[in-house]
Amino acid sequence: MADLLTELCAVDDDPEWWNHAVIGRPDAKDGVEFIVAPVSGYIALSWTGTAERSLNPHPFADAPLLPDSGDDDPLIYWPRSAYLHPDDAKKALAEHIVTGAQPTNVQWQPWGWEVRELPGWLTPDMPEYPAFHLISD
Repeated sequence: MADLLTELCAVDDDPEWWNHAVIGRPDAKDGVEFIVAPVSGYIALSWTGTAERSLNPHPFADAPLLPDSGDDDPLIYWPRSAYLHPDDAKKALAEHIVTGAQPTNVQWQPWGWEVRELPGWLTPDMPEYPAFHLISD
């Protein structure tokens, strides 16, 4: 299993390339989506059952802004507070592979995105509105 996680969480020196996938068990209803930041190797997780994001209580100063999809207009980015040290993220992925449950060795935060501007379709009365956080730096 360690070799598989090493392969899935491989770092690339090209800042334009990152690994983005979902890992799960055939007998589990939900899985863990993950994104591997190029160069730094930081890994952000999302539990597919609730879309909660991993939470790093001490976010990395150099955490990247990686878009979920280049097709979004405006782009929506994974929250920088979601990036974990690769060893912690791999432990969480391994825990899910073994148990089929949401990993308990990491903290979780509500679903959300960082954006430079709010999407045009988003209005303050929508339940999704609080999940979009404007980037101020």
